[in-house]
Amino acid sequence: MTNYGELYYDQYSKFLGEPFDREIFENNKCMPNIQVLKYKNVFEECYVYNTLGLSKYDDVTGSNLEVSMVVDEGFDSVAYILANTLYYCLANQMQMGRGIAISGIKNIDQEFAQLYNKDAIYFTNPFAFPEEYSTVLTDNHEKNGRILLAIFITISEYEYFSKHGADLFEELLESKDVDPFHIRRDSVL
Repeated sequence: MTNYGELYYDQYSKFLGEPFDREIFENNKCMPNIQVLKYKNVFEECYVYNTLGLSKYDDVTGSNLEVSMVVDEGFDSVAYILANTLYYCLANQMQMGRGIAISGIKNIDQEFAQLYNKDAIYFTNPFAFPEEYSTVLTDNHEKNGRILLAIFITISEYEYFSKHGADLFEELLESKDVDPFHIRRDSVL
């Protein structure tokens, strides 16, 4: 049987080096934990947060995947917010992939949401990483793993995405030359 945890960890190590820290989150005793590994010096002045354990929920998420998030601030809160958002998706039996957004960060960490004016997380295909980063190959190439990128967005951006969809939302971000890793960035709307 394929050990996806090892495959994802090897993928992270290949592209990011070794993590400098990790946090383990538990939703309940009956469900597998989600770890969040933390990496420095991948992008200037940013940390990269990568999940490990989400792939054990492929029956819920609809595919074998893990999530990366890159931020330049809010380092003490990001892992907790990311893990709780993912547990929310699991509890609500959400299929995960590009073009999913979850609002309600203020319910997880109100201080973070107010300080950075970000109350939602948007999931998309990774960018700024090498192209090979987003696909985790198995020995027999069956059920390859994927990596999604999560970014923080404002509530007005979340509403725009909800109304217009992923393609137009991503076009808007690109046309405004948004750096989604910069948490204090202003809303594009």
